[in-house]
Parts: sequence; C-alpha cells; structure tokens
Amino acid sequence: MTVRIANAVCLLVIASCIPAAGSGAKYRLVVSVSQSRAEPGQTVSVGISRVQTSRDPVHAVMLKPSAGTESLLLHAIPNRRGSYSTSIVLPREAAQGLYVIRAWAGNEEHPSAIGKATFLLGRLVGDFLIVSALDRTDPAGDLNSYLEDFRSVGGNFLIAHNLITPDRAYFHCSVCKHGLEPNQEDVVELLLSQADKLGYAVLLSVSWDLTQEVPYDKRMRETKEVMDDLFRQYSNHPSMAGFYSFQEGSGTYYVPYIREFSQYAKALDRNLLVACAPYVDDPLLAGYLSTLDSLDIIIWQSGVMGSYRPDNRKQYPLRRVKDFCSLAGGAKLLQKKIALTHVELFGYLEQRLAPEIPTTTYQNIYQQILSAATVSDSDGIMLFTYQYHIYNVLKQHPQVVRSRHAVWDGLAAFRLISSNISLAQNPLAFYFPYSDWVVERWSHSFLPALDAFRVLGIPVDVLPYAPPLPESILPYYPVHMNQKVLNRLLEQRTVLVLPDVSGFQQTDSDLIRAVVQQGGVLIAFGPEIPMGRSYERRELFGGQPLEIKLHNSMTVEQAAGSRVKSGSRFDLPSTRFSSWVAGTGTVIAKFEDGSAAVLVNSYGKGKVVTILSSAAVAVQQFPELVRDVVDYALSRAGLERAIDILGANENVDTATAKTSDNVAAAIVNHNTEDMEVTLRTIRDCPKSECRWIDMVDKEVLFPERQSLTLRVPAGGFRAIELKVSH
Repeated sequence: MTVRIANAVCLLVIASCIPAAGSGAKYRLVVSVSQSRAEPGQTVSVGISRVQTSRDPVHAVMLKPSAGTESLLLHAIPNRRGSYSTSIVLPREAAQGLYVIRAWAGNEEHPSAIGKATFLLGRLVGDFLIVSALDRTDPAGDLNSYLEDFRSVGGNFLIAHNLITPDRAYFHCSVCKHGLEPNQEDVVELLLSQADKLGYAVLLSVSWDLTQEVPYDKRMRETKEVMDDLFRQYSNHPSMAGFYSFQEGSGTYYVPYIREFSQYAKALDRNLLVACAPYVDDPLLAGYLSTLDSLDIIIWQSGVMGSYRPDNRKQYPLRRVKDFCSLAGGAKLLQKKIALTHVELFGYLEQRLAPEIPTTTYQNIYQQILSAATVSDSDGIMLFTYQYHIYNVLKQHPQVVRSRHAVWDGLAAFRLISSNISLAQNPLAFYFPYSDWVVERWSHSFLPALDAFRVLGIPVDVLPYAPPLPESILPYYPVHMNQKVLNRLLEQRTVLVLPDVSGFQQTDSDLIRAVVQQGGVLIAFGPEIPMGRSYERRELFGGQPLEIKLHNSMTVEQAAGSRVKSGSRFDLPSTRFSSWVAGTGTVIAKFEDGSAAVLVNSYGKGKVVTILSSAAVAVQQFPELVRDVVDYALSRAGLERAIDILGANENVDTATAKTSDNVAAAIVNHNTEDMEVTLRTIRDCPKSECRWIDMVDKEVLFPERQSLTLRVPAGGFRAIELKVSH
C-alpha cells in the first residue's frame, strides 16, 4: 500500500500545492497517518497541515467500516501554525476494513482546502457494484436493500462499476454525450451518501465516455476528465476512497496505461487509493505492476469460471484460484501494496445453475472462496459480483438462495482461515523469472510444480519477477537486478524454488547468484536446471549434466533428514532424467548408474539443493525424501515448517501456520469424494501437553498424539490446531 507513512514528527511535511479539481477547494490539506496497516488495540496518529495559511478552521471525520462516519477531535500543534493532530484508539473488537479520514478547511460543502488518508485494519470483503444494474424505477430503495444484504454477509468495501454505459452516464458527467436527464437520480451520489452512513469505503470506476465512439488517442484524456468530474463532485464524501481503472488488461502492455491512470489520480490527492484488476495470462504483469508506486491495490482476477467461456475453454480447476491470486500476493511485497484475492460468482454454459440463470452453483462459489482463503498474507477478497449474480438474480430465481448460502458459508471459512492460518507469508516461494519470450513457462513448468507441492502437502507462495525501478518503463529491457528484491529475500530468508527453468537473462542471473552468495537458499527441480550469464552452473549447483537417459532406480547416499535413511532405494518408472556428475556438490541420492540424482552444494554463504527430476515425478516417487530435502533447505535459512500433511493430492489446497504454542493447518478438498489426510508434527510434542482441536467447532479431537488422521469432506475443508499447553 503506497499511502505515505508518517508520525507526529512528520506532520508538517509539505507537498506542492495542487489546486483541487472541485468541491470549491483551492488548496490541498496534507493528511498523514502513522501507519498504513493497523491492528486492534493500536493507536493511529493522524496529522493535518495546510499548505497555504488561512483563517478557515480545519475539521475532520473518519469513516468506520460497517459503522458510518464520526467526527474527529483535532488538536492544534503548538508553534506549528495551521497544523493539527489527533489520535484514533482502535479497540480490541475494532471492525475490519478500510478506515477513511476526510479533512477540510472552512465550509464543509464548499471548503477552501481538502485532504484524505486511509489505513487498513484486517481484511476487506468487497464487491463490484454494477451501478447500471440497479432498479431504474427505484434506485434508492434497491441500493439500500442491496447494501444491507451485502453487509449481512460481511461486506465492507465496494468498487462502483459501470458508471458509464453505452446508453448513459449515471452521474452528472460533463464529458459524456449522454449524461443524466433531468428526471434521473444521480446514482453515485445515492451510493456514497448511503456508504457514508453504513461504513462502506468505495472506489469509483473510471472510463472514458462510453456513450459514443471515442478515438483511441483521446481515451486517456477523456478518462482523466471523467476522473476530474468524479473528484469534483464526490470527494466531499468520507466513503469516497479513490479510483479503480475500468480498463482491464492481461499483458505488460497494460502497465503504461495504469501508470498514467494512477499518477493522475495521485495528482488530485496523493492519498487517494488506486486499484486495478488484471487478468491471469501473463505472470510478468504482476511483477511490473508491483513497481508502480502510485498503484495501491492489485486484484488479480482468478479467471476460473471465466475459463468456461465458449471462446476460452481453458476449464481451469477450482484450485487455480489460489495459484492466480498468489501472483497478486507476491507482487504486493515490493511496495507493501494491498493484494485482494478474487472469486467469480457467475457461470458459463455447463457451470450455470440453469441456461437462463447466469449464477454458478453452490460448490463452484464455496470452493473458490476456500481456495482464496489459503492464499498467504491476503488483504481480503473481491466478489464478482454479489450484487449482480446473487442479489439481483435472486429476485427472479428463488433457487439462487443456495448460491447465496455459498457466499455466506465461504466467507465464514475465509475469515477463519485467513485470520488464523494463512495470515503470514510461506517460507517457500516459487520464483517466476523475467522473460519476454518464454511464454509457456507458467503453464508448462509452474502450474504442474504447484500441483506437485499440493500432493506433497506443502503450501508455497509465488514471487513474480520485479524489475529495478529505473528499468521498469516498457519497452526498455531490464538488465540489472532489483536490489530491493534482493534485500527483501535476504531479510525474510525466503527459500526460493525453481521448477524446470532452463535459463536466466542477466537480471535474474545476477539476482539468484547474489541471493545464494549472500546466504540465501535455493531449491531447483529438473529436468532443466538454469544456466546463467553471471555464474557457472557447475559452481552454483555443484555439478554438471552428462546426458539425458532412462533410469529405473535411485538410492539415498546420505540422509538429508529423519524420514529417509541412507541406503534407502526407490524404484522409478522408466522415465528419462538428466544425469549429472557431482563436482563441489554433495550427492544425497544417485541413480542406478552412479550419476547424481539429488545434490546439495555450498556457494558463498548460501546453499543450493538440486533435484534432477521434475517436481511432479519427485513427489510421486519419493515424497519423504523431498520433504527431508525441503526441511534441510529451510533449516539452512533458519526456518522450519509447521506440520506435515500426508495423503493430499493435486486437487487440494493447504495453508499452515506456526506460533510459539501451536501449529495449525487448513486442508481444502476440491475432490468429489471425501478423503483422509494425516497431520504429523515435525517437532516432538510432549504427549501430556498436546491437544488436536477442530477450529470450527472447538472440539478436542485427540489429545496426546503426535499425528492425527482425519476425514476432509468432498468440496469442503478442515481447519485443525495442535495446541501446546504450558
């Protein structure tokens, strides 16, 4: 999140005075908050200062999620003319959502200066409100009913979408050829007025004039003019938190558009939030979007229900929600953006409730939300769209109530899992390197490897490549590594996983070399082990390839952990593997012809583990050895996993967590039949001090056991905690 962080000593940071686009304000108030993210029980400090000296009194209010708007008591700062402060004490039971502060000088309706700021507590539960889909005969009544309904399932955030359609605009649009008629209500004003009362933070979706054909070269100009219109008319509402780009995209070509869009929004008020929702086609897009300091929120569209479109028969399994949304989670880390997962409530063809009903089934909705819940370190979830596909369709089709129950049940599970289990980043992360031409890497290498780790029962994150900021302007070619990424990887000690990556361009070659050389840890799966431009493969990985040939067995030469002993033998299917000869690396396992199958190598201060088979073959044929090797790699980074999950398959999502006195795991079963899994503690737990607890009903399952076998219902989940009493 790029809201500027400041404390009391920074309250007088002066920004250049940008004349306000509207609300009658001539000047800008600089509003700062002490933190962009807050926790219950904390105190958030707020500072307000005027760029221009005036005698107008300054006031401020705060939008509280699910509660409404309340006044803030401001205190003049001694010897700081025109500067004020206040403190917001958040109770332990503080509502989750986006808190929006609106400050103004002079008259509230026609202020002489204005300013905003936001901070996030907990998680957002948002919806795309299709403004054009409100009842045209009674928009106010329909809107109020919808807002109460969405709040009842846990909603606290909205993106007001489709503000301009081909037939009309739904607000007073000076740019649009066909705006509001005299007898039509301003729906945006209706929405924001109600959002002020109910405590919804709202982003306004911005496009060009869709009521007429607009030449390509004029669309951005018109988009900015529409943004001006919206800011002029509605910035006085505390609920108006920023803007969302109506224009979506799927490739890196999208980045320049979003850069210009978000920079313009920040020129109106630097603390306005800016969001976009890219498609899933190009993982490199996530990394490039992460470099935009003017972009605050990334909603990576899951695209699962959309993959059943007649023109896009990808037919992604429901578990892909986690994989696609993990890209947004990985992209947020560079600049601490807000990353929101995304689920689709609509269906195409066979995924619809009925041919005439656009809503999808209970299971499709419920399991998408469960998959999204296992994405680590998520800031919340966006629904597309509760208003259109649940609330509206339910008016005509009573059977949609079952799909509404799916949202209710799914969000209850989402809150449990995301707040207690998947709340922190995983210690393992798949690293997606830069490439402007190897487009098949994601589908051919990464998705199969992500599924392999599902079989292994080990949750992983996805880190997309992010270029250094000076080289992030397309189409310029990134050459240097991103020093900020290197620093973050070393600080967080993230263990990187490379699945079947053939080679690096200079930028990633330098990064991976520096990560390991400075103490990081790397795991590489074959059959391709990456060559580099700034390292010799034999030096980094501790060996070099001989040939690709058929192998039928593998023997462990040296135990990497406690699960598989030295001398253990594994029969392999007649599969072609890359044979390696060890150099500086230690052979952990070898094929029947004596060539290396698993290597561990020291390089600089770090370690590299190389498994010559693919991740899919490795976890199917010798999963316990892979667990040993993974845990060895984590231990070299000073990290450890929480728990083993045995018996999973590729149609399972998992999340795990570890604290000082407990471990926890969530298992989501996307299969059509119940399944049994076994949870096994990695660390010894004294029998008299251990309790396995079901986190849903708080029932103690089995005390005093090191492992627990449980049944996970088809299309459902289990959330289990191992509590250690002291």
